[in-house]
Amino acid sequence: MHLARDLAVSAMRLVRRLRLPHAGDTVPVAQLSILTAILRDGPMTTGELAMRERIKPPSISRSSHALAQMGLLERVSHATDRRQVLLTLTERGRIMASEDIAERELLLADQLGALTPQQRETLARAADIVNSIVERVE
Repeated sequence: MHLARDLAVSAMRLVRRLRLPHAGDTVPVAQLSILTAILRDGPMTTGELAMRERIKPPSISRSSHALAQMGLLERVSHATDRRQVLLTLTERGRIMASEDIAERELLLADQLGALTPQQRETLARAADIVNSIVERVE
């Protein structure tokens, strides 16, 4: 069980470190996560987003409302089910989400550059294993 604990702690610390540059930004990290999820997976309903992000639908509704007020997110009618609303990014939201992802990737790439080729290869294999675990947990 040491591996499970060590991996969980390392993953949490890495995520926290990658989010640190955003401390004090105008958009809270949880809302930025919503933007990046929609950028990655495309427009979706609040229910779909809640399931993917493992957040309660009322929280998604509140956050999406705030993001819409900031001009980062739009609510558009679902093409086949008019009762549903899709959350989609505005151009400003797309730019903000893209810049956030690029900033985190650059920060991580700088650290990966300090590793040996063998360490990077090992980490790449480990990333594949972690991704398969994530897919099974979802």
